[in-house]
Amino acid sequence: MINRISLLLLLSLLSLNSVVLGADKEKQISKFKNQQLTDTYYSEGISSGDIDGDGKTDVIYGPHWYKGPEFKESHEIYPAKAQDRNRYANNFFSWVYDFDRDGANDVFTVGFPGTPAHVYQNPGKGKLKGHWKKHQVFDWVSNESPWFAQIVGDDRPELVCTRDGKFGYATIDWSAPFKAWTFHEVSPAVASKRFGHGLGIGDLNSDGRVDIIQYKGWYEQPETLNDKHWKFHPVAFTDSYGGAEMRVYDVDGDGDNDVITSLAAHDFGLAWFENQTSKGKRTFKQHLIMGYRKSHNRYGLVFSEPHSVNLVDIDGDGLKDIITGKTYYSHHRQSPMWDAGAVVYWFKLVRTKNGVDWVPYLINKDSGIGRQVRVADLNADGIPDVLTGGMKGANINLQSQKKVTLQEWYDTVPDVYSGNDGSFDRGPASPIDPKTGKVPNALEGEELEVLKVTANKPTAQNMKGFKTDRWSNGKQLFWKPTEQGAELELGFNVETAGEYDLFAVFCMAKDFGIYQLTLNGKTIKETFDLFNYPHVITSGQIKLGKFKLNPGQQKLSIKLVGVNPAASKNSVFGLDYIQLKPSGECGHNHSDH
Repeated sequence: MINRISLLLLLSLLSLNSVVLGADKEKQISKFKNQQLTDTYYSEGISSGDIDGDGKTDVIYGPHWYKGPEFKESHEIYPAKAQDRNRYANNFFSWVYDFDRDGANDVFTVGFPGTPAHVYQNPGKGKLKGHWKKHQVFDWVSNESPWFAQIVGDDRPELVCTRDGKFGYATIDWSAPFKAWTFHEVSPAVASKRFGHGLGIGDLNSDGRVDIIQYKGWYEQPETLNDKHWKFHPVAFTDSYGGAEMRVYDVDGDGDNDVITSLAAHDFGLAWFENQTSKGKRTFKQHLIMGYRKSHNRYGLVFSEPHSVNLVDIDGDGLKDIITGKTYYSHHRQSPMWDAGAVVYWFKLVRTKNGVDWVPYLINKDSGIGRQVRVADLNADGIPDVLTGGMKGANINLQSQKKVTLQEWYDTVPDVYSGNDGSFDRGPASPIDPKTGKVPNALEGEELEVLKVTANKPTAQNMKGFKTDRWSNGKQLFWKPTEQGAELELGFNVETAGEYDLFAVFCMAKDFGIYQLTLNGKTIKETFDLFNYPHVITSGQIKLGKFKLNPGQQKLSIKLVGVNPAASKNSVFGLDYIQLKPSGECGHNHSDH
């Protein structure tokens, strides 16, 4: 008996492209077995290819290549030196390619952003136990998601990156591939000079040419290449600073390419952007796959630091799936949830009559992904495996596929999230009078009387420097309690007895806590999780409830009861204002919490 989700729900959720659910293809599950090649931190990237010419796939991680298919025997490409986990590696990315066409695959590496790129020339069979010859081929590679792929010219690859803040690509003189490569800028200096996140390639306008994508938009490849900058189309592919490799794929099967990307490499967010055209205008609609709360993902999944994203058909159903995970320790202890598990997941693409879904399945709970997550058939069994490198060393995750009963298959499907993660809908914006800068009849938080406080006194905080939102009077009450259970009691007066609707506007930010409110000893119905990422905003006007109040002093108590696992641990509280309205009074369009 199906005991987790009803059969009807699953049939609706997983009706894959009209394939009959009971067919053998639908009774298949994927499992992954981890093999750690080393626990030493050498590189943020990892790659694979046939190094020794035996027809079998080998793995390259930093200074070593590991002989397949056992991956137990390793050899140095260059002198090995363990990297400091409290700093960063001098090897960030690697690719395998036969540059000089001598039949032996070479290894191309890119180091810490803003440093040169090198090709290590394969010495050939019988000479692989020594170090390889090193060639500097490019002097400056920036952006933390460079590509080595074909975008212009013939079928050979180019390096796509930024240099001095300019997006572009480096071409290779294939008659002398180990000499300096030539950079072609497609933009002015609009990016970070050294770092930067979010970079992709793909055909977004269906003209058959590969465009360059960044988190603020995309550069359209012209019909004829020249030294001019490519036409830029602004698109907000994130509300933050950008993520990983930006993937281009027809997610919804409507015939045009969409964009898949993480939103903030060291923080939160994974989304796909639907390519839409109306009256000749192209737009991209965001569909959030995973955010910073459980409720942002259909299955309640949250993890941070998705610094690399790959796109491969994992289960052989003909649709490409997302592979990503946590870039463990990417900013050391600075990133939210940095110690919450170095997970790797694949998200199964599902097309249903109701739209697109991405169903998450765990690959590994303790390897992380570094700056590259790679997929290759490592053991020649016809199905893809997942490779990761980073602070957790080098790991390969070998996939096996198994035919199972329908019940066993259902049991692998994650539950749809139905819990309460403390989130709430933001209320309408505060009706601030442009002449006074205040909300009429508001009781300003910073002006309320402090009746009692158990930890740290609240202060008035000037909020005019926060441009994402507006605060009444340009200020708020700011309180930073020091421990769970800390309580702040505020007082305000009511002149006339009656039944009142009580509204409040809180501050929300990434270092704010979870609070319980009571009025005159009566608990207000829910806790308020004031965590928000990435911006400092207000909650909007939230209706706290309906209360019968007598004349005189009223006591509003605020108690720290928790902290969102994604939040920094400061557990701050901010109150812009409260407002009382006699019940039934018409006015601003308030919304119930």
